[in-house]
Amino acid sequence: MKKYAPKFLKPTAFNPKGSMFEGIVWKITNSKGTDTYDVECTDKGFTCDCSGFTFRGKCKHSSEVLQRVEDAIEDRSPKYRWS
Repeated sequence: MKKYAPKFLKPTAFNPKGSMFEGIVWKITNSKGTDTYDVECTDKGFTCDCSGFTFRGKCKHSSEVLQRVEDAIEDRSPKYRWS
């Protein structure tokens, strides 16, 4: 039996259920650069396999991915000019 109930970081800009992001896993490097964490978009929101997310339901890894996805959806991503 799991000690903690699963937690999810819920996006505000889109519904993850049935979205094109559902099921995608991003590999995010830890702060020391020695390992990676998996951030996944599930039908209920984002999850991360780091210990901080297990306790709080939010971490810098999942927040970073969520911010990037919401920026892309709302077209706030950086613009590049091609020469």
